[in-house]
Amino acid sequence: MAKKKKSAGNTSGAASKASKVIVWVVLAIVLLVVALVLINNYTGSSSDEAQDIDYSSQPFLGDENAPVKIVEFGDYKCIHCQEFHDNNFPVIDQELIQTGKASFYFMNMPIINADSEKGAKFSEAVYQVLGDDGFWKFHDVLFAEDLNTSFSDDFLMDKLREVVSAEEAEEVLQVYQNNGTDDAVSTDKELADELGVQGTPTIFVNGKLFEGQDMNDLIDMVDEETQEAN
Repeated sequence: MAKKKKSAGNTSGAASKASKVIVWVVLAIVLLVVALVLINNYTGSSSDEAQDIDYSSQPFLGDENAPVKIVEFGDYKCIHCQEFHDNNFPVIDQELIQTGKASFYFMNMPIINADSEKGAKFSEAVYQVLGDDGFWKFHDVLFAEDLNTSFSDDFLMDKLREVVSAEEAEEVLQVYQNNGTDDAVSTDKELADELGVQGTPTIFVNGKLFEGQDMNDLIDMVDEETQEAN
């Protein structure tokens, strides 16, 4: 049997489909380039520009007089903050805090959901009542939780009672329920806005935005800041 010839209509349709594929590929490439540009410039500051940061009345670890101050803007409901806490912070603690090279500060930037705000305000209440020691214990147990867990008052109290006495937990609850930490959380958010922070976690080293890729880059940046301080 003789083979049927492809009609002109079929050829035209195939060409049209190919043109559409090319258009979508080009569009995808353009969108990718735009996204990369936005990510690279998501704040108004660069790693070369030191911004003014008020470290007073903020929870910290390490020597307050260390030559380098590291700040994390974080959210207790942020999966990337949880990963940073679990995987990167132990290196920071061992290599930079324990060696006296840097002190480490945590500032709230609750952006995920309503529980983010509750976690920020409750942790600030812990800091207000129990200081750095109580804050960091609670900080650790909160980041150890499943991110899908609801931050009810009962839940937050149960977590706090794991690391402090029942009496201390009740003092914290009173401050929290009386909105005693609203100003502290607002101060953190205002500072984050001033610095151009748009996501969590965002790290600053002596007021300079950290734009490196891994912990080696962070350690190198701290070493550079230490040398400049000396």
